[in-house]
Amino acid sequence: MQALPLPSGMLLSKNQFFFSLLLLVLSPFMITNLVWLLRSEKAVGKVQGIGEHTGMNLGPSTYALVSFSVAKDTIWFQGMDQDYKYGDQVPVRYIASNPSDAKINTPLSIWGDTFAYGSVAFIFWIVCFLSKDLVPATAKVRIGKKPFIQIVNTGR
Repeated sequence: MQALPLPSGMLLSKNQFFFSLLLLVLSPFMITNLVWLLRSEKAVGKVQGIGEHTGMNLGPSTYALVSFSVAKDTIWFQGMDQDYKYGDQVPVRYIASNPSDAKINTPLSIWGDTFAYGSVAFIFWIVCFLSKDLVPATAKVRIGKKPFIQIVNTGR
């Protein structure tokens, strides 16, 4: 009896499949932020005050109320407080077509949200990767025709 050929498609190892999945899941977070960063312009802002709010956080959190000038307008926004004081000069990045979309130009302000959202996706990914029942270590993953993703147990 002759074995039937498997449907065509790309055959990946478990590690290749999950690495590709990780890139696919994290890339929207990274690309969105990189595009924003490439389109943004620099300015110098001034801390006009320190505010505090309570909300869904674990406790009160503070923010810097920052203003900067674009053309003849003064733009105000809430930036992450990193122990700023009233009157401090801070570097700012903003989108020229939407100056209210501004952030203090520090790695935490620029990349903090991306890191937080990406971390949630990464935790979900790592749980799936470490799950022995989802994709066995010796299995291959076929991507292609119906079903689009198929686990092929090689038994090795």
